[in-house]
Amino acid sequence: MYKKGLYKIISNEPLTRDVWRMRLEGDTEWISHSGQFVNIELEGLYLRRPISICDWDEQSITLIYKVVGRGTEQMRGMQAGECLDVLTGLGNGFNEAVECERPLLVGGGGIFGAIQSSLS
Repeated sequence: MYKKGLYKIISNEPLTRDVWRMRLEGDTEWISHSGQFVNIELEGLYLRRPISICDWDEQSITLIYKVVGRGTEQMRGMQAGECLDVLTGLGNGFNEAVECERPLLVGGGGIFGAIQSSLS
């Protein structure tokens, strides 16, 4: 299940030159697992931007994103107090309680594609 709503930017700050942390205030009821993501609608762009959820609590979502294109460049310029149209609770996430001998976390579609190709 997912929820669509307006989320207020609490903060948007650089961690490095191209990596930013954005905190959004809003309903987090549909976020249940690490690894889920949100889809953010940005003015003037046709497709929403999918961004993984870094952290969340009862009232806020933290996103960490890398500026790589027009959408994330637009996000970099956003200020506290602005609102975003966001779909939350997307994706299945993963269960952190599962124990395994050698866990592996792979991020970024391009990396996964490269690993998948090398295994074929």
